[in-house]
Amino acid sequence: MINFLAAIGIGVVIGVIGGFWLKGKQPNAIWLAPVLAVAGALIASLLALAFGDPEDYGWKEPILQVVLAGAGVAAVAYLASRKSAPTAGATASE
Repeated sequence: MINFLAAIGIGVVIGVIGGFWLKGKQPNAIWLAPVLAVAGALIASLLALAFGDPEDYGWKEPILQVVLAGAGVAAVAYLASRKSAPTAGATASE
């Protein structure tokens, strides 16, 4: 149980920091980054549970939670870059 609470805490902290960092690039990053970061951290806890991480919350699980929470923020940054980049076939009408 403490693993999932810690995952939520890690995801919220990383997501809020990432959301404020990406706020200028994508308006919905302020809520999307924390949601995806928490989802990534919870997935890390589920993976650790599935692959037999001991119940004592070792050092591997928090590192994986931080990495996957960062991946959630990176996904929001990727969506922001795709949204702002012009498409390959687009032409400017003058």
